[in-house]
Amino acid sequence: MKTYLSLFFILILVVNASDSQTDEETPKLQKVVPLSQTAIQLQFDKALEAETVENIEIYRIEPKIEVELALLDSRQNRVMLLTSQLEIEKSYSLSIQNTQTKIDFSLPSENEITFGEGELVTFSGGLQDTSLIVNKDRKTRNHNAGAETTLLCNPTGSVFFVAYDLYDAFEDMGIREPEQVLDVSINLNVEETNPEIEQTVILRRVLLPWKEGRGTSDKAQENELTYNSPLHRNLPWNKSPAQAMLRGIDGDRESDYNGSEDVAHRIDGEFKIKEQGKRYTFKSELITDAVRFWVKNPDYNYGYLFALRDGSAPIVFTSKENQNKNLRPKLTIRYQTRTGTEEK
Repeated sequence: MKTYLSLFFILILVVNASDSQTDEETPKLQKVVPLSQTAIQLQFDKALEAETVENIEIYRIEPKIEVELALLDSRQNRVMLLTSQLEIEKSYSLSIQNTQTKIDFSLPSENEITFGEGELVTFSGGLQDTSLIVNKDRKTRNHNAGAETTLLCNPTGSVFFVAYDLYDAFEDMGIREPEQVLDVSINLNVEETNPEIEQTVILRRVLLPWKEGRGTSDKAQENELTYNSPLHRNLPWNKSPAQAMLRGIDGDRESDYNGSEDVAHRIDGEFKIKEQGKRYTFKSELITDAVRFWVKNPDYNYGYLFALRDGSAPIVFTSKENQNKNLRPKLTIRYQTRTGTEEK
C-alpha cells in the first residue's frame, strides 16, 4: 500500500511539474494596440505558431466586432487582426478562446507607429539601406555595401540611402489618405563621428528606383545599386553617385520621377551631428510631405539620400544589418486613425 501511495504522489508531482512548465512556455498576450478603425495588433511575449493564431475563430471582441483576418508578423510574436469597423474612443474588450486572457482597449483619434526593429515598434519589414562608397583615390568606386552593418557619409563623396516600404502596412490598416499623416521622423544611431567638430547631414528625396543588394563593399551583382547606376548596368545615374540636381525637381509631382533627375534639388532637412553613440531624429515638414506623397503614390517611394555637407570627417551610422535591433534605423509616423470607410 505504501508503495502505491508513493507512486501516486510521485505521479501528482510529475503532472504538476509538467503543467507548470507548459504555463511558462505558453505565449502570453501582453498588449492590444488598435491601429486604425479596421486593424488591431496583438503583442505576445513569445514566438507563435501561425496555424493557431491565424484562426479567426479564437478571437472575440465585444461589443460585437467581426475579426475578418488574422496575420502573424514576421517577428513571430505579433498578430495583426483585420476587423469590421471600430468606433473611435469607444471601449472594447478582446478575449482569446481557451485562455484567461481579456484586455480592454479603445481606438484614439490619433496614433503613432514605428517602422523598424525593437520592443516598441509596430512594423518590422520594408526597410532598405545601403552606402555608395567613394575611396580617397576615387579609383575604387563602390560597388554595393548593402550587407554592411554601417551606413557611411564622408567628405570624399560617399552617401547612403534609406527607404521604407509603407504600402503593405498602410493598406492593411486602411490608411490611404495623405492628410491622415500628421508628422514623420527618421531616427538613426551615430556610431562614429569627430566629437570635436559639428557637421551637417542633409536629406534629399531619391527620384529613381534602386536595389539594395547584398554586397559588403565588393563588386555588385546584376541589378544591384552601384556608384554608377541605381539598377546595375541598366539605369545609369545622371551624375554619379546620384548627385546631379536640377532646379524645380523636388519630388512633389509624378513627373519628377521620369528619370530626368536622380535626387531632388530641394533639401528636405539639414541636421547637425556632433556626438557618437547617440540617436538623432531627422524631422521636418518636408519629410512629412514626402510620406504624404508616398501614401498616395507608393510606386514612387524611393526614400532619402543622406550626405555630408561641408564636413571634414566621416560620419558612420548604424544600418539594418546590425545585430542590435534597437540601434537600427526607424521611421515614426503620427497619423489620424480614421479610415476612408467612415463619413467625414
